[in-house]
Amino acid sequence: MNQQYGQQNQESNPAQFKGFTFYGETPEVSQTEDSSTEVQPGSAQSKSFPLAMASIGDKLRIVKLKGSEGTVRRLIGMGFVSGIEVQIISNSGGSVIVAMGDNRIGLGAGMAQKIMCMN
Repeated sequence: MNQQYGQQNQESNPAQFKGFTFYGETPEVSQTEDSSTEVQPGSAQSKSFPLAMASIGDKLRIVKLKGSEGTVRRLIGMGFVSGIEVQIISNSGGSVIVAMGDNRIGLGAGMAQKIMCMN
């Protein structure tokens, strides 16, 4: 019974790897639920691009979060909010590791595509 609890507990927690937490993919959302929440209105929208497209070493500013309400809430809960500056530590096949201050956060390719940013 204790082993079963350990497996359940392990599945519900995000994977941890060398000092940072990796948040994996979120379930796919149908197009009707995709609400594309604007975090910072303005002309910056035309120059923005997904976080997944950034290069290692880039310092970027978050301008918009896309996705369902739940996805946007999750990203905000991790600290991805309007105006915050992030630096790309690693980018591998769309999955990224970003630095926000002293924190390092790993994102799967799907989540990184939902974060719009600019230089």
